Amino acid sequence: MEDWAATERQVIDAFFRFSPTHARYMGDHRFDGVVGDLSKTAIRARVSEIDRQLSTIGAVPRLDGGQSVDRRALIAQLEAARFELTELRLPFREPMFYAGPSELDVSFYLKRPYAPLGDRLAALRRHLLGYGGFLEAARDNLETVLPRPNLEIAIDAVDGQAEYLDGEVRAAAGGQAETLEAIDVANRQLRDFGDGLKARLATADDAYALGEDHFLRLLSLREFVQLDVPALERMVRADIERNRSAAEAAAEQIAPGAGVQAAVARLEDHHPTASSIIADVTAMLGRLRTFLVDRDVVSLPSNGHCLVQPTPTYISAAMDSAGPLETVATDSYYWVTVPGTDWDAAKSEEWLRYMNYATLESTSIHEAYPGHYVQGLFERHATSPTRQLFWTYTTGEGFAHYVEEMMLEVGYSTDPKQLLAQRLEALLRDCRFLVALGLHCRRMTMPDAIRLFESVGYMTELPATREATRGAWDPMYLNYTLGKLLILELRSEMQRRPGYTLKTFHDAFLGCGAMPIPLIRELLD
Repeated sequence: MEDWAATERQVIDAFFRFSPTHARYMGDHRFDGVVGDLSKTAIRARVSEIDRQLSTIGAVPRLDGGQSVDRRALIAQLEAARFELTELRLPFREPMFYAGPSELDVSFYLKRPYAPLGDRLAALRRHLLGYGGFLEAARDNLETVLPRPNLEIAIDAVDGQAEYLDGEVRAAAGGQAETLEAIDVANRQLRDFGDGLKARLATADDAYALGEDHFLRLLSLREFVQLDVPALERMVRADIERNRSAAEAAAEQIAPGAGVQAAVARLEDHHPTASSIIADVTAMLGRLRTFLVDRDVVSLPSNGHCLVQPTPTYISAAMDSAGPLETVATDSYYWVTVPGTDWDAAKSEEWLRYMNYATLESTSIHEAYPGHYVQGLFERHATSPTRQLFWTYTTGEGFAHYVEEMMLEVGYSTDPKQLLAQRLEALLRDCRFLVALGLHCRRMTMPDAIRLFESVGYMTELPATREATRGAWDPMYLNYTLGKLLILELRSEMQRRPGYTLKTFHDAFLGCGAMPIPLIRELLD
């Protein structure tokens, strides 16, 4: 009979073999240059492997309390993976299974100096050589009729990856003929795949809804949340009323009698310049870090640095933390988009108004201090691989959303512009919650989803459309708000215990790693 540590390692290695990109995100360079096999044969073999592991993982004897919780979390990861492969049939119905954060991503080899450039480019070439088989499996697996919103987003993602290969990757290759040839071949294969997706638009449909049973099952497996749709709706509608009231009150301070939209226009007047934005955000992080230390909000593990950098074209998320298994290039990057030299004055001004100081401050709280960057530091010190190496949506995004409001509660700012920016972000996440339930459980139409973002989230048509469309392929994006509300509930329970402080709560919560919040509650008991 194997011990728990060996069993845990075997299960995690199997996840990494099936998705080498997952391993690379975590900083495991054993999988550099390896592209996952997603052929029908490999998918069937993975399901069989999961079944064998589920039949044996429960038999490991003599677990302590923490290991028992880890086992339940790891069983849920296996069951969720099986559910997505067999019941949701993501490899066959979801083009973003291939075009999203997938085996197409080669940015790992360029963005961190974990090895000499020559070694990283050699891994890049091996990876690009694997594009052909990966894309062939995608073509073979995907059904003829696909959901239109998911297909449209996948086409955009493939086009963006092709541009990245032609841009940053080609530039990084310098004059290396072998690498340039690998880029050319991979890009032709990628563009051919994109053309094939575009051809499928003619037969696309709107059958993206998971349905209530599948939606709630996925929520239960991934997040350990067992609530029905009416209970979830009550939660989010109460949060909407709270956030709307606070947004209107802040708007009244900024633009008396003029309403929220007028207040937003005044908020946007106060923004950085293209030349100052990187320095401004760097100074912002310094202020946030100092506040956390001075007010005893949370401990700050000292390893690594959070570096503010201009955004490369391939980055979509603002914070790019070093994986918990990374041992060399442990710095994390906070990417900030700077207007390009090819932008005209109107486009630059529009972007900088969007990146106004109040919004940048709220985003920096979410992404860096004390949000995702601090989460990443704690995960490096988590007590088990299971707590380090799996992403839990409610815990990851829920905590980063929770701290946006928490920082204002403890006095970081009383500026009504900052309060309004935070509440608007909260309303955006509330809209995601309602739209996820609506699209997947309540037969909400996409036009109705767009109108909800416009009316409740105070958004204009283009961003409202992007947000609503995301809900078709990211049904769990309700977890920003759901996670925040679960954390607030847990904090309220902890406040009644002797010795509670905000810092001890945050340290204990983050110390559990990326576990589902109901399991964190058990670990804190």
